[in-house]
Amino acid sequence: MGYLDAIRNITIADIKVDLMRTAYDNEDALLNKFDPRVVIIWSAVFVIVPWFFYEPEPLFAMLVASLLLAYLSQTSIYLLGLLIWGSLSNIGFIVLISSVVYWWQGGSGGLRGAVVDNSVALLPFTMKLTVISVVSLAAFSAMSPKKLAKGMLSLGVPRPLTFAIAYGYRMMPVLLEEYHDLVNSLRLRNKPPESSGLLRWRYYLYLLKLSIKAFYPMAFNVAKRSRVTVEAMETKGFSHSLGDEVSRELRLGDLEIMPRDVTFMLVSLLFVVVVAVFL
Repeated sequence: MGYLDAIRNITIADIKVDLMRTAYDNEDALLNKFDPRVVIIWSAVFVIVPWFFYEPEPLFAMLVASLLLAYLSQTSIYLLGLLIWGSLSNIGFIVLISSVVYWWQGGSGGLRGAVVDNSVALLPFTMKLTVISVVSLAAFSAMSPKKLAKGMLSLGVPRPLTFAIAYGYRMMPVLLEEYHDLVNSLRLRNKPPESSGLLRWRYYLYLLKLSIKAFYPMAFNVAKRSRVTVEAMETKGFSHSLGDEVSRELRLGDLEIMPRDVTFMLVSLLFVVVVAVFL
């Protein structure tokens, strides 16, 4: 499904499919084709690089490049939109509050001038955060949980933590499916308001109450499922394998840095050099 179709027609089923693709595997994603260690190191480097630039032009070039990379990596449009909306809303709130305080204290230019001045001042900071967020999202949502866990384990991250991350990825679509089922079951047992009210506020309040009520049984089911998972893993010797070097080597045996991985890293660094020199 294309990005434009996803924006026009948002459904729960589309979100489920998108999370399933993110949580299990995305073979067509660009970053999923590289060695996970290279992708993790690359993302760590590009979390730091934007902070060395202060002008809007190079940051804008990095933002365009990061969005293009996110598109090629088939990053979830819903996660990407939520990320961008969160960044813009946070910065907008900061700009509004600081402008009101500046105007209230007798600053020149009026409220409108204060908003414009603060927006221009915060533009580089906003672009830096957006670049870092898009790069991180593209890197960690493009790789399958299995590859991500292997890459982190190879870089020295403790195996219990890598398993927790991979397990969390796997559980996302399951939790969404279960939460949706709980909300639907509560809707069958509860009567919606007869009058929606102005702007349907009663109906939205009704949905909010159902959403809160569905959270508690879902949390209970997650705790029960986690206990069953722990018992099953202990039966298969998970704790014993944590300190077993043979198990670690067997798990990481298929990792290999290829020429394309080195080329990807060099091209990315060359792009940063070109941006720093010419913009």
